[in-house]
Amino acid sequence: MSGVVKIGTKFQMDSSSYIVRSIVREHLDNMIFYSLFDEDSQKMNNARVECMKQTELHKKLINSEALLYERASDIPMQQLLTENQLNQMQLWQAFFDLHFEKHSKNFTAKHNVDETIEAFDWSSYNSKKYSRSSCQAKIKAYRDSGCDIRSSIGHGHHAKKNSKRLTPATEDLIYEYFCDYYLVRSDATAKSVHAIADMLRAKIRELGKSKPACYPVIPCVDTIYRRFRETLALLTTQKTLSKAEAKKLRYKLGREFVPEDPLERVEMDAVYINQGLNNDANKFLGTIVMMIAIDTCTRCPLGYSIRVGKNASESADLAVECLKSVVTPKDNPLWPAYGIPSKIITDATTATKGNMYKSLALQLGANSITTRTGEGQSKPFIESFFRTLRREFLSKLPGYLGSKTRVNNSHLEATEDAELHASMTLEEFVAAFEDYITNVYMQSAHTGLKNRAPVDVWLNAISKNPLLHTVPAAVTELSEFRGCYRAKCTLYGNGSIKLKNEQYVSDELKALSLSGVKSVECFYSDIDTSSVVVKHQNDTFIVPIREMNHHDDAGVQQAELDAARNAQFSECDVVERKHYEYKYGSKLGLPNFKKAKQKQAEKRELETGRKQPARTKYNNDKAIDVDSIDAREQILRSLNAQVAVDEDFDTGATFDDFEPGGEL
Repeated sequence: MSGVVKIGTKFQMDSSSYIVRSIVREHLDNMIFYSLFDEDSQKMNNARVECMKQTELHKKLINSEALLYERASDIPMQQLLTENQLNQMQLWQAFFDLHFEKHSKNFTAKHNVDETIEAFDWSSYNSKKYSRSSCQAKIKAYRDSGCDIRSSIGHGHHAKKNSKRLTPATEDLIYEYFCDYYLVRSDATAKSVHAIADMLRAKIRELGKSKPACYPVIPCVDTIYRRFRETLALLTTQKTLSKAEAKKLRYKLGREFVPEDPLERVEMDAVYINQGLNNDANKFLGTIVMMIAIDTCTRCPLGYSIRVGKNASESADLAVECLKSVVTPKDNPLWPAYGIPSKIITDATTATKGNMYKSLALQLGANSITTRTGEGQSKPFIESFFRTLRREFLSKLPGYLGSKTRVNNSHLEATEDAELHASMTLEEFVAAFEDYITNVYMQSAHTGLKNRAPVDVWLNAISKNPLLHTVPAAVTELSEFRGCYRAKCTLYGNGSIKLKNEQYVSDELKALSLSGVKSVECFYSDIDTSSVVVKHQNDTFIVPIREMNHHDDAGVQQAELDAARNAQFSECDVVERKHYEYKYGSKLGLPNFKKAKQKQAEKRELETGRKQPARTKYNNDKAIDVDSIDAREQILRSLNAQVAVDEDFDTGATFDDFEPGGEL
């Protein structure tokens, strides 16, 4: 049902049917030209054309003097409106008439809207006084709709926002089917969107029986088609695509996003995990942020990095450590996937826009591609992997509080709930994660791989092209890419520097100190605090952390290091702060001394009737500049003036003949 009177709109008036032929736009109102309409022949009478103002038609509709037909079913619109909606239309029509009568321009200006709100009789319509922002929104909607009063009740829109939108679980399932059955390998049998829609509807119908709250609505085929077109448009960096264009790009997208060989396209992104972790001493460390990279050809995870902290965020060192993990062999023999990617796709965040990450990708020979912000569909495979990770792995862990990434589109933060439910250590979480990746995910059948296991697809592809499985030539130099935070540290005589209350010592720093170097530039990371990278002129070397007793059981994370440092004081009892009180009284000290001296001075003035002499102030204007040319004359004038004012000094002698060095 349309919310605006347009050309072709039918309405009933005086027991006759009419159809709108044209609308002439005017400044404050529109002129509607209409003709008689024969419902039997579905033709209009071209012999006679009548006209009226659009506001007049709206008043007739409100007063039931006319009926507006809904174009889809030719049902009078007034029969579909509730009594409350009709009352709202009357209220706002009267409000708009008063507002536009009082103000001919600047309709939404604050002072104009406030004036109309105060002048309007709200009580006559049994209504509360609406706020300025609500009235401004109603006025704007009324003007944008061509002065259609139905805009005031939201006609043509959902009564409640998000009332008919699909749930996040349904959206995730559509997205998962899009990755597994649409963006498939070129050698697999491609499924049409209609076939995928039938599968989706059957799956959602099945899930709705057990989880009606998560899957309350079964999307229609058109909705699934629309979701696929939107995703294709984002993947091809276009805003809109027709059906013909989408069909034309079908196999092109399959070759681009799911290449024939591994490491041709790697997607990397960060995931915020709402789960708290403790250290071995049961001290809370914070929540988790992980950066994971996945190969789109084989669906094998290539590497990951992890950061723990109470305010952990997606940082540059997280991306650097993840890329280093991608290109280096794993210690776990069940995880054979690694190598240098040809293209690596990332978000447009500060984590991947820094010089350290770009320099590392450039040195490795990887082409780093940045997608547009807020378009996760540009990385469909890593996003699908995150959904699988949450459903199959994270939901099984103790202390996991579920995903909250959809709330206000904000990242997760460490909360009291996360600290309250924290029960795992970082080592336990890492061990569980690698166990899931190697023994479950990479060994399970994947629908996008024709029910083959990702590890089998990887090994098969590598056996055909062993050159893909190469180690970077500069793998020994990757350790220099440690840390993305820069600091200038003072170099002490013992060859050490201090950073975040920790000391880093090496023989190289000792040599620099002996050569007279006072400060150096270092790069550090919150993920690996075991060492820092120091750069001085053209020299670069790694400096390890100094071993301390309270670091024996600490990890390499900055959060673990802070917890271990604070633990050395935890064995002491917590006591209250004490304050010293002198036994003869507490009204002592410097402030009270100054007050006492001031009172003594005031008392002395009252007793003697004479004020204390002010402290002598020196007049710098009378100072003698000994470096000036007339310094001698200044000195003689000063001496003569002093003799003139000294009454007791009366010898009759002057200093006109005074010579420097002579006797007075």
